[in-house]
Order: sequence, then C-alpha cells, then structure tokens
Amino acid sequence: MEIGIGLPGHVTGVEGHTLAAWARRAEERKFASLIASDRLAWSTPEPLITLAAAAGATGGIRLVTSVLIAPLHTNPALFAKAAATLDRIAGPGRLHLGVAPGAREDDYRASGLDFTARGRALDLLVERVAAIWRGEQEVGPAPVTPGGPA
Repeated sequence: MEIGIGLPGHVTGVEGHTLAAWARRAEERKFASLIASDRLAWSTPEPLITLAAAAGATGGIRLVTSVLIAPLHTNPALFAKAAATLDRIAGPGRLHLGVAPGAREDDYRASGLDFTARGRALDLLVERVAAIWRGEQEVGPAPVTPGGPA
C-alpha cells in the first residue's frame, strides 16, 4: 500500500519554509507522495509552484496535483512549459498531474472564464500539452520524464 499526504496549503499563513519542512518530514516518514490541491477562489497556494518548492526540499517522493483545475490555465504552451520545468526540477517520474475541469463556479468567476466551457477547455489543453511534449510544437524545455509527467 502507498499512502500520500497533502501539503498544508489550505492553512492560512503557511510560509515556504514550513512547506519545505513538511515535505522533508513526509519523505523521511516514507510517505509515497506529496499532494497539492488547487482552488483559485481560496487562499490555497498555486500547486505547481508549491510542488517546485517541495521538489527542491526532497529527493524522491512523488509530487501530485490533486486536483489541478486545468482549464484555468488558458495558455497550453505556457502550462506545458511550467509542468515540464517542474518535471525537470523534480527528476524523472516524480511529477503526477491530476487534472479536472473543476466543479466550483467561484473559481471561474474569479478568473473571468466561462464555467460552462470548462470540459471543452480541459480537452483542448490536454491535447495541446500532449502534442507539445511529443515535440510537435517548439516549446521548451522538454520534460525529463519520457512522454511528460504522468
């Protein structure tokens, strides 16, 4: 059995050094993964940046977004670059992207995006990012994990 642990992103006022220490302790205690969640309308830190900090503080624990509201990332090339950069920082096989269209309208209101188009936006983002990671569009860096993060 593998057990992951969420980073304390929903706790108001959590600072970088606290997240890094939490990540190190989770790895020392043999948790399988560190998990960062995503909400735009809450005070939750941005998950890719949070996991980059965790990657720098740890050596091998899996890094997971649960769940990244992917349609809020409206530029697929920029999202592909950000995720590939994190993949390179973390090392092969560590980054696992859990994505979803999001179920809360307040996140879409805060972003100025159409809540009703989120499913189509997710499909498009996933298709474009996969194409970029296959080398079909010149956006770098390439992920270090073959085919891109899981």
